[in-house]
Amino acid sequence: MANKLGKSAMRPGSVLGLALLVALAGGMQSAAGADAPVEQRLREELRALMTELVQSGAFGDRPAQEISLTVDAPAQRVSDLGLLVDSKRDSRDGLHVLAVTPGGSGERMGLRGGDVLVALNGRSLAGTDAAATLRGMIDAMPNGSALAFEIRRDGAARTLNGTLSAVELPPMRLTIGPAPRAAAADPAAGGCGRISEFDVAPRQQGLHAAKIIAIDGEPPGPTGSTSFQVPAGRHVLKVAEQIEPRYLAFNDRLRNAGPGSRYKQLEVDVAADTTLLVAARLNDDKRNEWRDGAYWDPVVWKTSAERCR
Repeated sequence: MANKLGKSAMRPGSVLGLALLVALAGGMQSAAGADAPVEQRLREELRALMTELVQSGAFGDRPAQEISLTVDAPAQRVSDLGLLVDSKRDSRDGLHVLAVTPGGSGERMGLRGGDVLVALNGRSLAGTDAAATLRGMIDAMPNGSALAFEIRRDGAARTLNGTLSAVELPPMRLTIGPAPRAAAADPAAGGCGRISEFDVAPRQQGLHAAKIIAIDGEPPGPTGSTSFQVPAGRHVLKVAEQIEPRYLAFNDRLRNAGPGSRYKQLEVDVAADTTLLVAARLNDDKRNEWRDGAYWDPVVWKTSAERCR
């Protein structure tokens, strides 16, 4: 089995490009100016991917108008090592490189297909879990870290040096199907209010940015907004934390390890003509506890009077 260590190049009609396309979807907020060419590329790539998925029967026999899917994820860091390694092969002699991604850190260092990775920064890469060992080491390194690979090429030992390159990806939110409709005010139910993720939370109080993934089980709208109109009353939010890594005592690999670490539920009561500001509170006494997201909680940190139109 081949194990990809690094980002994949996007190709029209290729499922390999899906992860990057979906990740970019969270950052495509404007169709004007410099963003327009990028958004056009995203549309073309996504159209090709959807065509392939539908033709391959991925959605079964459902009519196109009944296909509905929502994918979301918080911001994350991707380390561009750019190596395709053979994780199935016996790696007691080292990790065998099948290919390198053009432009990746591996290619810039001089690595190529056929090389055998013996060690990275002095740590052995020989053994049945060599691919996982390499992935874990790369995930734990900050961007710009020095890399020294000890390799075997054509039977000769050599060392290749370079620098790790990482890419920060924006939050991901991709919806396939009918566009979500903004909640309309219902006078009979007592008017409307707003829930906001606009980040003005004071860091000195342990409050950080948060992303509202869903309101009452539906993606909030309109797309690109940071404030969402809802009927007055109780609502259930799905919230993702967006705490800057420098405030945490563990790396992104541990941060994303558990299904409940980056997403949490928050129930709120919204009064008419009121805006609730949502944030992620960093629990100082648990900032080292990454399991189950113990290090943070979603909170309403401020309520303000604002006429709902």
